[in-house]
Amino acid sequence: MNWFVTESPRPAWIARRSYAPWLVIATVCFGAFMGQLDASIVTLAFPAMSAHFGSDPEWISLSYLITLVALLVPMGRIADRVGRKIVYIYGFALFTGASIACVYAPGFDALIAARVAQAVGAAMLQANSVALVTTAVAPEQRRKALGVQAAAQAAGLAAGPLLGGYLTEHHGWQAVFAINVPIGVTAMIAGHYLLPRTKTKPERTKPNWKVLPGLAGVLLTYAALFAPMTLLPFTMRQPLAHIGFTTAALPLGFALAATLLSKPGIRTGALITAVALILPVPQVLQLVTAGIGLGIIAPACTKRVMSALPEASAGVGSGLVNVARGLGTALGVAVATVLIRTFQ
Repeated sequence: MNWFVTESPRPAWIARRSYAPWLVIATVCFGAFMGQLDASIVTLAFPAMSAHFGSDPEWISLSYLITLVALLVPMGRIADRVGRKIVYIYGFALFTGASIACVYAPGFDALIAARVAQAVGAAMLQANSVALVTTAVAPEQRRKALGVQAAAQAAGLAAGPLLGGYLTEHHGWQAVFAINVPIGVTAMIAGHYLLPRTKTKPERTKPNWKVLPGLAGVLLTYAALFAPMTLLPFTMRQPLAHIGFTTAALPLGFALAATLLSKPGIRTGALITAVALILPVPQVLQLVTAGIGLGIIAPACTKRVMSALPEASAGVGSGLVNVARGLGTALGVAVATVLIRTFQ
């Protein structure tokens, strides 16, 4: 029972394996996938939840995002001091429990409260994710490892609309939260056995302004990713399954690029994204192409941020990266909401 209050080491037979660092990354990918699955799956359920509660649906996302962004850097600092592993595992426990609370929420206020609790758990996960990846692998493998983690996030974003449309249509909006439970339980078990102890000695560091361009790039990338994903369910008149397939094209392109294209730089990604906007092709292909460009930009910007910070401050750096992601996501949702209200 000691592992409930202190970080426990991995079993020796796992720690000795040459692929042990990639088991760490695989474990982190559970959190990356689940966090973005939850962020995107609710977009397809917004109309159903709005009809059920008779309230504005954007607060279901914004309450989550505001809490998440506010806590990311503090959680990163706490994880640097007490241990990233234990904070990560407790983050999964809280997120999973809050997902159950969302399923059984008796009213809109209770749902918002459960979403806030979800966001606290998500902050514990996301403030650690990039730090766990960058400290698990050698410097020359970091871009590839960060690409895999970003791809897991994008896979969650892509799966969200596909699953969200199906689950909402056949099982009700509650199912979009229930799906987090088996993923969360599996991830807690994997975290206990596969993550190493990570407590580090804190260092006093001065602000490093070199991180700002990278953070700006992450923010704009996620704003460009989430605005269309929030907008499409309200503007398309096809069945939910078709809307989900179209919406998933953007993060699917992101996932492919983040996993397979580790050499192209930020400028190449920006050029591909810009060209996608003017391509005379069907909307699905246009979204896939734009996603590829964004999938090149995000890992490159993340690596730039983490490379500018010492390892002992990796949790803070991870928190900053995810603050930028959260602000970008909130900006995308806000812009899409304004457009929906303006043109409806």
